[in-house]
Amino acid sequence: MNWTFFAQSLHLLAVILWIGGILFMDGFLAPALRRAIAQAEPRARLLYVLFRNFFAAIWGAGATLVITGYGMVFLRGGFGVLGSAQWVMVVLGTVMVLLALYIFFVPFLRMRAAVLGGRWDAACAQAGRIRLLSSVNIVLAVPTVLSGIWSIFGAPF
Repeated sequence: MNWTFFAQSLHLLAVILWIGGILFMDGFLAPALRRAIAQAEPRARLLYVLFRNFFAAIWGAGATLVITGYGMVFLRGGFGVLGSAQWVMVVLGTVMVLLALYIFFVPFLRMRAAVLGGRWDAACAQAGRIRLLSSVNIVLAVPTVLSGIWSIFGAPF
Protein backbone atom coordinates (compact mmCIF):
# COMPACT_ATOMS: atom_id res chain seq x y z
CA MET A 1 0.00 0.00 0.00
CA ASN A 2 1.18 3.50 -0.82
CA TRP A 3 1.02 5.28 2.56
CA THR A 4 1.50 8.73 1.05
CA PHE A 5 -1.53 8.28 -1.23
CA PHE A 6 -3.57 6.97 1.70
CA ALA A 7 -2.53 9.91 3.91
CA GLN A 8 -3.21 12.43 1.12
CA SER A 9 -6.67 10.97 0.54
CA LEU A 10 -7.61 11.12 4.23
CA HIS A 11 -6.13 14.61 4.47
CA LEU A 12 -8.17 15.87 1.54
CA LEU A 13 -11.40 14.32 2.84
CA ALA A 14 -10.84 15.94 6.24
CA VAL A 15 -10.21 19.33 4.59
CA ILE A 16 -13.43 19.01 2.61
CA LEU A 17 -15.43 18.15 5.74
CA TRP A 18 -13.91 20.93 7.83
CA ILE A 19 -13.81 23.80 5.34
CA GLY A 20 -17.02 22.80 3.60
CA GLY A 21 -18.74 22.56 6.97
CA ILE A 22 -17.53 26.00 8.01
CA LEU A 23 -18.68 27.50 4.71
CA PHE A 24 -22.12 25.94 5.07
CA MET A 25 -22.60 26.72 8.76
CA ASP A 26 -21.20 30.25 8.80
CA GLY A 27 -21.92 31.32 5.26
CA PHE A 28 -25.41 29.99 4.75
CA LEU A 29 -27.09 28.39 7.75
CA ALA A 30 -26.31 30.86 10.56
CA PRO A 31 -27.30 33.96 8.52
CA ALA A 32 -30.52 32.23 7.43
CA LEU A 33 -31.35 31.38 11.03
CA ARG A 34 -30.70 34.97 12.09
CA ARG A 35 -33.17 36.18 9.45
CA ALA A 36 -35.75 33.45 10.09
CA ILE A 37 -35.72 33.34 13.91
CA ALA A 38 -35.99 36.78 15.46
CA GLN A 39 -36.08 35.66 19.10
CA ALA A 40 -32.69 35.10 20.69
CA GLU A 41 -33.68 32.04 22.75
CA PRO A 42 -34.73 29.62 20.00
CA ARG A 43 -31.98 30.88 17.69
CA ALA A 44 -29.31 30.44 20.39
CA ARG A 45 -30.58 26.97 21.31
CA LEU A 46 -30.55 25.84 17.68
CA LEU A 47 -27.14 27.36 16.89
CA TYR A 48 -25.67 25.78 20.01
CA VAL A 49 -26.86 22.31 18.99
CA LEU A 50 -25.63 22.83 15.43
CA PHE A 51 -22.21 24.05 16.58
CA ARG A 52 -21.96 21.23 19.16
CA ASN A 53 -22.64 18.61 16.48
CA PHE A 54 -20.31 20.33 14.05
CA PHE A 55 -17.48 20.40 16.58
CA ALA A 56 -18.00 16.69 17.28
CA ALA A 57 -17.28 15.97 13.60
CA ILE A 58 -14.47 18.50 13.43
CA TRP A 59 -12.52 16.89 16.27
CA GLY A 60 -12.12 13.84 14.05
CA ALA A 61 -11.33 15.88 10.96
CA GLY A 62 -8.84 18.03 12.86
CA ALA A 63 -7.06 15.02 14.32
CA THR A 64 -6.93 13.46 10.86
CA LEU A 65 -5.46 16.66 9.40
CA VAL A 66 -2.77 16.93 12.05
CA ILE A 67 -1.82 13.24 11.93
CA THR A 68 -1.81 12.96 8.14
CA GLY A 69 -0.26 16.39 7.57
CA TYR A 70 2.68 15.93 9.90
CA GLY A 71 2.82 12.24 8.99
CA MET A 72 3.34 13.13 5.33
CA VAL A 73 6.10 15.57 6.30
CA PHE A 74 7.95 12.72 7.96
CA LEU A 75 7.14 10.23 5.17
CA ARG A 76 8.83 12.67 2.78
CA GLY A 77 11.92 13.00 4.94
CA GLY A 78 11.12 15.72 7.48
CA PHE A 79 10.85 19.48 7.51
CA GLY A 80 14.25 19.94 5.85
CA VAL A 81 13.01 18.60 2.51
CA LEU A 82 9.84 20.69 2.26
CA GLY A 83 9.48 23.17 -0.56
CA SER A 84 8.18 26.68 0.01
CA ALA A 85 4.58 25.80 -0.96
CA GLN A 86 4.63 22.89 1.49
CA TRP A 87 5.97 25.16 4.22
CA VAL A 88 3.13 27.61 3.59
CA MET A 89 0.63 24.75 3.84
CA VAL A 90 2.14 23.39 7.07
CA VAL A 91 2.38 26.78 8.78
CA LEU A 92 -1.07 28.05 7.73
CA GLY A 93 -2.67 24.67 8.41
CA THR A 94 -1.20 24.68 11.91
CA VAL A 95 -2.50 28.21 12.50
CA MET A 96 -5.94 27.10 11.30
CA VAL A 97 -6.00 24.16 13.70
CA LEU A 98 -4.89 26.37 16.60
CA LEU A 99 -7.60 28.89 15.72
CA ALA A 100 -10.20 26.10 15.63
CA LEU A 101 -9.06 24.98 19.08
CA TYR A 102 -9.40 28.55 20.35
CA ILE A 103 -12.89 28.82 18.81
CA PHE A 104 -13.96 25.67 20.63
CA PHE A 105 -12.37 26.38 24.00
CA VAL A 106 -13.26 30.07 24.26
CA PRO A 107 -16.34 31.35 22.40
CA PHE A 108 -18.04 27.97 22.00
CA LEU A 109 -17.68 27.03 25.67
CA ARG A 110 -18.82 30.56 26.60
CA MET A 111 -21.82 30.04 24.33
CA ARG A 112 -22.52 26.74 26.06
CA ALA A 113 -22.39 28.39 29.48
CA ALA A 114 -24.69 31.18 28.29
CA VAL A 115 -27.21 28.69 26.86
CA LEU A 116 -27.17 26.61 30.05
CA GLY A 117 -27.61 29.79 32.07
CA GLY A 118 -30.46 31.09 29.92
CA ARG A 119 -28.48 34.17 28.81
CA TRP A 120 -29.72 34.17 25.24
CA ASP A 121 -28.26 37.48 24.06
CA ALA A 122 -24.84 36.46 25.40
CA ALA A 123 -25.15 33.09 23.63
CA CYS A 124 -26.00 34.82 20.36
CA ALA A 125 -23.04 37.18 20.82
CA GLN A 126 -20.72 34.18 21.22
CA ALA A 127 -22.24 32.60 18.11
CA GLY A 128 -21.32 35.81 16.29
CA ARG A 129 -17.73 35.52 17.57
CA ILE A 130 -17.59 31.92 16.38
CA ARG A 131 -18.74 33.01 12.93
CA LEU A 132 -16.21 35.86 12.81
CA LEU A 133 -13.28 33.67 13.84
CA SER A 134 -14.42 30.89 11.51
CA SER A 135 -14.38 33.44 8.70
CA VAL A 136 -10.70 33.98 9.44
CA ASN A 137 -10.18 30.24 8.99
CA ILE A 138 -12.00 30.39 5.64
CA VAL A 139 -9.70 33.22 4.51
CA LEU A 140 -6.66 31.22 5.67
CA ALA A 141 -7.99 28.13 3.88
CA VAL A 142 -7.58 29.74 0.46
CA PRO A 143 -3.77 30.12 0.47
CA THR A 144 -3.44 26.88 2.44
CA VAL A 145 -5.34 24.84 -0.15
CA LEU A 146 -3.65 26.66 -3.03
CA SER A 147 -0.22 25.95 -1.56
CA GLY A 148 -1.16 22.27 -1.35
CA ILE A 149 -2.16 22.31 -5.01
CA TRP A 150 1.00 24.21 -5.97
CA SER A 151 3.18 21.77 -4.05
CA ILE A 152 1.81 18.96 -6.22
CA PHE A 153 1.31 20.63 -9.61
CA GLY A 154 3.59 23.64 -9.37
CA ALA A 155 2.69 27.31 -9.01
CA PRO A 156 0.99 28.92 -12.03
CA PHE A 157 3.43 31.83 -12.05
